[in-house]
Amino acid sequence: MKNLGKYVEAITRAQTTQEAFDLFCDAMREQGYDRITYSLVNDHPSLNLPSKHGLATSYPEDWMKYYAKHNYSLVDPVTQHVLSSRAPFFWSDITAKLHGQSVPHRMMDEAADAGLGDGIGISLRGQDSELVGVGIARASPISSQAEPQDYAFLGSAAFLSTCLHETFRDLAIKSSRAEFSVRELDVLSWAAEGKTDEEIGIILGIVTRTVRYYWANITGKLKVTGRTYAIVKALRLHLIEPARIRGPCQK
Repeated sequence: MKNLGKYVEAITRAQTTQEAFDLFCDAMREQGYDRITYSLVNDHPSLNLPSKHGLATSYPEDWMKYYAKHNYSLVDPVTQHVLSSRAPFFWSDITAKLHGQSVPHRMMDEAADAGLGDGIGISLRGQDSELVGVGIARASPISSQAEPQDYAFLGSAAFLSTCLHETFRDLAIKSSRAEFSVRELDVLSWAAEGKTDEEIGIILGIVTRTVRYYWANITGKLKVTGRTYAIVKALRLHLIEPARIRGPCQK
């Protein structure tokens, strides 16, 4: 893939998730693929985000609405293959095996009519079974262009998709961190070390009532009930690293 190194460096240095996605789209457009979608196939607790088809996408808006209206994620052969396989694949490799499956065939025909005639599917698996699917599409099917499948490009696209995902993930986590004050993170961290509200107050030099005020803010932002759930979620979101804390009241 031409300019692969340039795009790897650019994407990993992106300052926002949208910038990273736009750079990925630019790279794929150079290869003739002008429709991209980045989807959370299932819930992502580590990002505090639910499943979302087309979290970032340049697919036609009308198609995205039509797809959601007809619950096509349940029959989409591309999505089903993302769920079952870790290897990147060309759409044509799986549609050729849809013997007698009229609904998936019809859905793919409708996708082609919407400008998604040929594409690539990429499965990216993260922690705790979190799954991302990347769709890379173009209007013209491979058969109409009289060219062989480019498996070298398939590998490059998979590698660049991984760069996109890791950058997207890091930026999303940093965005979550920015929502919390330093003091709120201090309260969370010391609580994860097993300190009571009274002990946290002594460590931070504030009264217990103020510690509880911070707890109200923390549980509201994390959308949880109770300090235990807040600590667990903060750990999963990488907001705190309690094992690294050392202070005057800790031996």
